[in-house]
Amino acid sequence: MRASPMTMAVVYFMIGVLLVFFAIQYVNTAGWNFWSYLIIGFATIDFMIAFRFFRLRKVIKQIQDQNKKDKDNK
Repeated sequence: MRASPMTMAVVYFMIGVLLVFFAIQYVNTAGWNFWSYLIIGFATIDFMIAFRFFRLRKVIKQIQDQNKKDKDNK
């Protein structure tokens, strides 16, 4: 079973939000150091992946609409 791009985008976005939350908590207790920057880096990567899945969904929808339009014209 495949997960849709929208589902994957939401999952990665929520993981990014969770990592940002953990980074904020860590900075409040220990301050800015290597680990807090690392956590924020992983959150950034998750947000970028989520954005790519959102774009992928848009592209797939455009292709499906174009195929449907071509099929209706035949």
